[in-house]
Amino acid sequence: MNSIHAEYVPVEPRLKEYLEKDDKFASRYDALYTSMCSFLKACNLQDKAFVDRIALGFALIDYFEDIDRLKRFHNIEHVNSIKIVSYTSYWLLRRGVIQVRESDKDLIYINEKFIFSYILEFLSKKGKKRILERDNVGLKSFEDSLMYHLKYRLISATNLEIMIIAFFAGEIYENEEEDLSFQITSYDDPNKKPTE
Repeated sequence: MNSIHAEYVPVEPRLKEYLEKDDKFASRYDALYTSMCSFLKACNLQDKAFVDRIALGFALIDYFEDIDRLKRFHNIEHVNSIKIVSYTSYWLLRRGVIQVRESDKDLIYINEKFIFSYILEFLSKKGKKRILERDNVGLKSFEDSLMYHLKYRLISATNLEIMIIAFFAGEIYENEEEDLSFQITSYDDPNKKPTE
């Protein structure tokens, strides 16, 4: 227990090191900063909230460190887009990158609302129609569950990742012309097909 300690790391040198080390860092930083500012503007909140540039930088450092560990552990060169979105979302939430200028109960979940829109935007890019424009009970249920999860549940990059994977699995299932439910095995007996 005595070997546990914290070390203060000055902000500016660490951010500078990452900006010089990785071209992806600067482009990802700029894209996220622009996206977050656009989100605030679209919600007419630019006077009530702002993007903390230092927190964004540290969220990205944490993201790149996590992804680097994954790549080394699994001996892979690249990660898929689902992992990128889930790990980015996790660290943006963890660092609370969007800050409020004044106390306002409507802004308590501003970071969760941004992540919600960020994930739905990613899901929309994979489909032909923007997800938020669809009128679908199942989709509405997914959106409600995602927002509830972001607000009230313990968040990890891996549980966000599995939610996104499950969404795409549902999309595949929904788009099939035939009923695929017989391919889903029962939890009780993996060899038993469910009955109708």
